[in-house]
Amino acid sequence: MLNLNLNPKVEEFRQDFKKWLKAHKPPKVQNQHLESFVKAGREWQKTLAASSWIGVHWPKEYGGRGLSLVEEAILQEELVRVKSPQILGLFGLTMVGPVLIKHGTVEQKTAYLSKILSGEEIWCQGFSEPGAGSDLAAIKTKAERVPGGFKITGQKVWTSFAHIADRCFVLCRTSDTGKKHEGLTYLLVDMKSPGISVRPLQQISGDKEFNEVFFEGVFTPESQVVGQVGQGWQIAISTLMFERVVLTFSRQLQSEVALRELVEKFDPKKMGHLSGELAARVAEACAVRALAYEHLIAYSNGAAPGPEGSMDKLMWSESFQEISKLALKMNGIDGVFSETSAENGEEMHRYLYSRGRTIAAGTSEIQRGIIAERVLGLPKSGK
Repeated sequence: MLNLNLNPKVEEFRQDFKKWLKAHKPPKVQNQHLESFVKAGREWQKTLAASSWIGVHWPKEYGGRGLSLVEEAILQEELVRVKSPQILGLFGLTMVGPVLIKHGTVEQKTAYLSKILSGEEIWCQGFSEPGAGSDLAAIKTKAERVPGGFKITGQKVWTSFAHIADRCFVLCRTSDTGKKHEGLTYLLVDMKSPGISVRPLQQISGDKEFNEVFFEGVFTPESQVVGQVGQGWQIAISTLMFERVVLTFSRQLQSEVALRELVEKFDPKKMGHLSGELAARVAEACAVRALAYEHLIAYSNGAAPGPEGSMDKLMWSESFQEISKLALKMNGIDGVFSETSAENGEEMHRYLYSRGRTIAAGTSEIQRGIIAERVLGLPKSGK
């Protein structure tokens, strides 16, 4: 929905990918439910990886193409154009993968990066806890040092795809002394380890994408520490910066596919009263994309992801909710509650799913606080 004039080399990349997509049609998700999404997303990632059309911004030595985040964005745009399903391994591709490239050991990179690209191993994120959601410094899950590594005890919650994940990047407390954020360590954990139990949480959409994860004396070798013991806060912040920029751009796939469908089905004779709202949603989508491009171009020129990523995450998640809401308005009351139309059912499912997007990866309130303090430089309340 937003066309930019880019340099010839980038446009050549786009044309090459378009040609490849003509010969390799993306699978269609049979419905909007989790099982269909998982199956299609896993198969599609494997197909893309076989031709090196995934993780293109990763360095060549780790399986990427050594390109910039701009080419990564182009790839995502073309996936939107052909109504591609989401890639299943997004947490690995956009969060733990870049973190390992930046902070991981040679052994960690060798063991994990190629399997992240191919989708052979799916990762989940072990950050949030019942008493530590947006306040990561309050984490209580403990990692006790034992011979050869650490023994993890505690609980994580809202862990997306934990029930199908092979591995998890877990933020644990290794020290109770000093400031809260100084006693955290970032560990890589095998989800098949003895002592791990996963309990799916059913969402309002009916899916069970989120999970509770319990660790009962789970052993993790010392070789699975990313960075240094006690450096977990810095590694976690680095992870979240990638999540709020790179992962958010990938998730725009959801909202732009949905918006394109609304534009295609819009009937001015029946839905003329909604024309202004549809135009507003299109304008918002263009603004979200333009902002994301501004940040991605800056990162491609050497800047590190920073707090401005909260702007991307906030704008995308709230615009996604508005797009999903408009789809229900276009159907009307009868369409919303009809059980005879698969399309209406999918749109209701998407609307219900969208409600959680302003909570995941930091609530909208948290994002506004970050923008106010760390981007705009505004003082905290009462100071």
